[in-house]
Amino acid sequence: MNGRYDFLILHLLSREEMYGFQVIKKVSDRCTDAEFELKTGMLYPLLSALEAKGYLSSRLVPVAGRERKVYKATESGIDYLAHKKEKWYRWEEFANSILEL
Repeated sequence: MNGRYDFLILHLLSREEMYGFQVIKKVSDRCTDAEFELKTGMLYPLLSALEAKGYLSSRLVPVAGRERKVYKATESGIDYLAHKKEKWYRWEEFANSILEL
């Protein structure tokens, strides 16, 4: 799961600061296949792991009368994201070349 979602989550959080439910909502708005559904049980451990690696930073902010932990990609996270995107595009190109055989 991490390999499929870590760079997608980083991409979203490099664009804007969000709390967990906002991330899930963004993904579910684009998801038409239940196989790719992002659930809270998957997201929060991933956010914690990315933050522990220094790829995300977080802070508490008041939202609708409650404090929410919002996340944002760090410079290190943005560098990691660039690497993961490059790797993804190389994999996609390779896979397509095999599928054309």
